[in-house]
Amino acid sequence: MFSERDTIRQVPGLSKSRLQICIREGWVSAATGEQGLSFAEIDVARLQLICTLQDDIGVDTDLLPTLLSLLDQVYGLRQDLRDVMRAVDAQPSDVRAQILLHVNEQL
Repeated sequence: MFSERDTIRQVPGLSKSRLQICIREGWVSAATGEQGLSFAEIDVARLQLICTLQDDIGVDTDLLPTLLSLLDQVYGLRQDLRDVMRAVDAQPSDVRAQILLHVNEQL
């Protein structure tokens, strides 16, 4: 976990007010403890993405929630695909061959 101070130091372009906006909008989550706010590594990475999208690419704040949602969906689909691939890999070779044949027919 990263403290609020460490998170702000680690993410270029991130200020305390910008961090508060990201939390309020639900774009990242923070744990609250005796030491104040803390952030998981995934939230720090998401904050880096948000700052890059806005500062370097110029994504408008109004579009950011939609873009983050789409990226979350892509991430979820990639995870689902990995799960399917693990399940396929666990099958006997003849079953894997049939699956591959069926997939190739669909393409």
